[in-house]
Amino acid sequence: MHSASASASAPSPPGSVRRHARNISLEAAVHDPLAASAPPTSAPTPPPLQPPDTVLPERPRPTVDLRFLQNPDTYHALTTEDIPTAFLNSSHTPPSHASLPHLLQAGHFRRAADASLKTIFQCMPDATEEILSLLYTRLACLILISRPDLAAAEAVPLTDVLARNTAAAQDLVPLIPWPLRLLLVRLQSIGAADGGRRGIMALYALAGEVRHQLRSAQAAQNDSETALWSDRLHDLGLRVCDALVEMGELETATRHLGTLLNVERDELAYRKALLRMRLGDVGGARRSASRLVDEERKRSFEALLQVADADYDHAVQSWQSLLADQPHEMFALNAAVSLLYTGRITSARDVLEDLAHQLPIFPTLLFNLATVYELCTERAAERKTSLAIQAAARNPGPESGGWERASFEFKL
Repeated sequence: MHSASASASAPSPPGSVRRHARNISLEAAVHDPLAASAPPTSAPTPPPLQPPDTVLPERPRPTVDLRFLQNPDTYHALTTEDIPTAFLNSSHTPPSHASLPHLLQAGHFRRAADASLKTIFQCMPDATEEILSLLYTRLACLILISRPDLAAAEAVPLTDVLARNTAAAQDLVPLIPWPLRLLLVRLQSIGAADGGRRGIMALYALAGEVRHQLRSAQAAQNDSETALWSDRLHDLGLRVCDALVEMGELETATRHLGTLLNVERDELAYRKALLRMRLGDVGGARRSASRLVDEERKRSFEALLQVADADYDHAVQSWQSLLADQPHEMFALNAAVSLLYTGRITSARDVLEDLAHQLPIFPTLLFNLATVYELCTERAAERKTSLAIQAAARNPGPESGGWERASFEFKL
């Protein structure tokens, strides 16, 4: 137990691609682009005694023609064939004239993906900022509705242009919002035949660019820009670790964590402990967890270790103790899974059903509850359909992937 005009619609992707919604050597190098600072190449130059009297004017932003992003053949139609009837017939279905901000705020991400694409087609080709912002919305919404395969395909024209490194591409790069740049790198790994290596190298290339910006900000003594680029470099280091985990390179990910600087100690210890557990090194996981300062995080990891040791009875007690002190869906969900492993399937179902009534429904909860229904009743399809009706009756919101759900999330 455990997430407009267009071409013809694509079939639903396999589960492995949906879950991607996430073997190269990465040993520390002298000029590691993810390091917090670069080693000096020469003696430091003393600052000038007086600042210069003149300031060079800023370079005007270039005009970029983005009509290649307005080609209808690039994009895919989004059908409703995999949406349960309860959602399609719900009174919460937004009207056809609903605005894009309203669709996003209410978690209607399929409709928001269509609305953003329609607006892209209506933009002037040189409306760079608007088109790129809408493209980010389109791609992000596709991921949120569990179609990262379509998002990866629709991102190809832009990534291909950037990969050519022409003068036009160099003019375009500074205009791309940072979240979109990260998303483009992320999408390169989805369904990639190279197992994700290209995505890793793209992250390192992006880190090299960030280091350059960081040095410039430090040289200009611009504190706000320095903080911004430092945070981005730190984030990229953790993203490399996540990408290595997705590739199955757990040992490499563990070594990579050891090269990162300025990572909060508890965060680093927790990530190392999780990786050690994934590797089956329970002793190493315990040693890493012993360095945790946050008491709640330490207790939750000790409960995970009990699950790893198949000590499910004590794990149930640990999760329930954590729940009593700090109600949290993660503790309740893990308590339900531990109850299932002890054979108390009815108790596990009750915990999961309580969560489904109290909280916005999220993919792991749906999967586990649907699985429990399959294990404990011959009327599983009926119970799962009722669960879909219950979810469709909830007030729309953007939490946990949005309001509308696909049939596969209910295992229908």
